[in-house]
Amino acid sequence: MTMPGTVRAAQVLLFVMVGLVALRIALAGDPEKAGEITGASFPVIIGFVCALRFGKSKSRTTTIVAASLMIAIAFHAMGQGQPAGLVDLVIGITIVVLLSLRQSAQWFHRARS
Repeated sequence: MTMPGTVRAAQVLLFVMVGLVALRIALAGDPEKAGEITGASFPVIIGFVCALRFGKSKSRTTTIVAASLMIAIAFHAMGQGQPAGLVDLVIGITIVVLLSLRQSAQWFHRARS
Protein backbone atom coordinates (compact mmCIF):
# COMPACT_ATOMS: atom_id res chain seq x y z
CA MET A 1 0.00 0.00 0.00
CA THR A 2 1.47 3.35 -1.01
CA MET A 3 1.52 6.36 1.28
CA PRO A 4 -1.77 8.29 0.89
CA GLY A 5 -1.71 11.94 -0.09
CA THR A 6 -2.86 13.07 3.35
CA VAL A 7 0.13 11.45 5.03
CA ARG A 8 2.51 12.77 2.35
CA ALA A 9 1.07 16.28 2.81
CA ALA A 10 1.64 16.11 6.59
CA GLN A 11 5.18 14.89 5.96
CA VAL A 12 5.91 17.75 3.57
CA LEU A 13 4.47 20.28 6.03
CA LEU A 14 6.82 19.00 8.71
CA PHE A 15 9.75 19.34 6.32
CA VAL A 16 8.65 22.91 5.55
CA MET A 17 8.37 23.69 9.27
CA VAL A 18 11.94 22.50 9.90
CA GLY A 19 13.08 24.72 7.05
CA LEU A 20 11.27 27.70 8.58
CA VAL A 21 12.84 26.97 11.97
CA ALA A 22 16.30 26.83 10.41
CA LEU A 23 15.61 30.14 8.65
CA ARG A 24 14.42 31.76 11.89
CA ILE A 25 17.53 30.57 13.71
CA ALA A 26 19.80 31.83 10.91
CA LEU A 27 18.13 35.25 10.94
CA ALA A 28 18.05 35.57 14.74
CA GLY A 29 21.42 37.34 14.85
CA ASP A 30 21.74 36.84 18.60
CA PRO A 31 22.80 33.45 20.04
CA GLU A 32 20.38 33.86 22.94
CA LYS A 33 17.48 34.53 20.57
CA ALA A 34 18.54 31.54 18.43
CA GLY A 35 18.44 29.39 21.57
CA GLU A 36 14.95 30.59 22.41
CA ILE A 37 13.79 29.74 18.89
CA THR A 38 15.39 26.30 19.09
CA GLY A 39 13.74 25.57 22.44
CA ALA A 40 10.33 26.72 21.27
CA SER A 41 10.74 24.63 18.11
CA PHE A 42 11.44 21.37 19.90
CA PRO A 43 8.03 19.87 18.90
CA VAL A 44 8.82 20.70 15.26
CA ILE A 45 12.12 18.84 15.52
CA ILE A 46 10.37 15.83 17.07
CA GLY A 47 7.75 15.94 14.30
CA PHE A 48 10.49 16.12 11.67
CA VAL A 49 12.21 13.01 13.05
CA CYS A 50 8.85 11.21 13.07
CA ALA A 51 8.16 12.33 9.50
CA LEU A 52 11.41 10.69 8.45
CA ARG A 53 10.16 7.48 10.07
CA PHE A 54 6.56 7.50 8.77
CA GLY A 55 5.34 3.96 8.43
CA LYS A 56 7.23 2.77 11.50
CA SER A 57 5.74 2.00 14.89
CA LYS A 58 4.20 4.90 16.89
CA SER A 59 5.29 7.64 14.49
CA ARG A 60 1.71 8.77 13.82
CA THR A 61 0.81 9.16 17.48
CA THR A 62 4.06 10.93 18.32
CA THR A 63 3.64 13.29 15.37
CA ILE A 64 0.07 14.18 16.42
CA VAL A 65 1.29 14.91 19.97
CA ALA A 66 4.19 17.02 18.62
CA ALA A 67 1.83 18.95 16.33
CA SER A 68 -0.50 19.55 19.29
CA LEU A 69 2.43 21.00 21.21
CA MET A 70 3.21 23.16 18.17
CA ILE A 71 -0.33 24.52 18.39
CA ALA A 72 0.04 25.35 22.09
CA ILE A 73 3.38 27.09 21.51
CA ALA A 74 1.87 28.97 18.55
CA PHE A 75 -0.89 30.34 20.79
CA HIS A 76 1.78 31.52 23.23
CA ALA A 77 3.75 33.17 20.40
CA MET A 78 0.64 34.93 19.12
CA GLY A 79 -0.06 36.12 22.66
CA GLN A 80 3.43 37.63 22.70
CA GLY A 81 2.64 39.51 19.47
CA GLN A 82 4.77 37.34 17.18
CA PRO A 83 3.12 36.99 13.76
CA ALA A 84 5.02 33.77 13.01
CA GLY A 85 2.79 32.11 15.60
CA LEU A 86 -0.12 32.25 13.17
CA VAL A 87 1.79 30.26 10.55
CA ASP A 88 2.79 27.69 13.17
CA LEU A 89 -0.81 27.47 14.36
CA VAL A 90 -2.25 26.85 10.90
CA ILE A 91 0.39 24.26 9.99
CA GLY A 92 0.06 22.49 13.35
CA ILE A 93 -3.71 22.22 13.03
CA THR A 94 -3.37 21.01 9.44
CA ILE A 95 -0.93 18.27 10.45
CA VAL A 96 -3.21 17.05 13.25
CA VAL A 97 -6.22 16.98 10.93
CA LEU A 98 -4.37 15.22 8.09
CA LEU A 99 -2.99 12.51 10.36
CA SER A 100 -6.33 12.03 12.14
CA LEU A 101 -8.22 11.14 8.97
CA ARG A 102 -9.37 7.54 8.54
CA GLN A 103 -7.30 7.11 5.38
CA SER A 104 -4.13 8.05 7.28
CA ALA A 105 -4.95 5.81 10.23
CA GLN A 106 -5.54 2.85 7.91
CA TRP A 107 -2.16 3.37 6.27
CA PHE A 108 -0.32 3.53 9.59
CA HIS A 109 -2.14 0.41 10.87
CA ARG A 110 -1.66 -1.64 7.71
CA ALA A 111 -0.12 -5.09 7.80
CA ARG A 112 3.62 -4.96 7.18
CA SER A 113 5.66 -7.72 5.66
